[in-house]
Amino acid sequence: MSRREGVSYYVRLALLSRPYVLIALQQGIINYSALAKLIHGDVEKIAGRSFTKTSIKMAVLRVAKSMLETIPPTLRLSRVLSSSSLRVYHDLSVLSVPNSTFHTKIEKMFASGSLSKTSVLHVIKGETAVTIITDTEAAERIVSILTKEEILRHLRNQAAIVLTGPPEILTTPGIVSLVSMSIAVRGVNLTEIVSCHRDIILIVEGSDLSMAYDTLRTLLEWAKTQL
Repeated sequence: MSRREGVSYYVRLALLSRPYVLIALQQGIINYSALAKLIHGDVEKIAGRSFTKTSIKMAVLRVAKSMLETIPPTLRLSRVLSSSSLRVYHDLSVLSVPNSTFHTKIEKMFASGSLSKTSVLHVIKGETAVTIITDTEAAERIVSILTKEEILRHLRNQAAIVLTGPPEILTTPGIVSLVSMSIAVRGVNLTEIVSCHRDIILIVEGSDLSMAYDTLRTLLEWAKTQL
């Protein structure tokens, strides 16, 4: 990375790596001196050279002001969340297989209709693998035709929380990040997160479902108070 860049350039990178700080800045609850102290080490590490405390703080003041102008207004997020609803699905499995296995074996199950009665089924295709989110019974039927080498991951006892928003959710930036961060800060791991049209589908361990659901329900209730 070029050493000719000014301190503001590196401060911006450090702030972008902490989206929660940007939200706090938007709410006006950040002490700029404390923030400058927090990111000082990161800025110097990224830049590969030293900066004074004063230069970091002044850069934070400049950069934060410009970055805040690009953050979606809280009211816009609140309008979408206040009109959203939650649904829960229990007893799910998350199964990942190589692309080749999916095409040679599992697609045949779809074609034959043997998975047609599955209540929950999401197929996520990546560059090297396919992940299937489905109910436990369907997952076990799929696993029964696979070898151990063809099963990259098989997680049982999973649950899904589906947040369905109004049409505006499609054009409102920040919804997915806000929802996922709200759960992450409670220490809940997201096994998978999928965005499908107006649905945000969050997969968590069954044991974490209660906490994750309560967190999102509280978030939606809070959104209504902001209107």
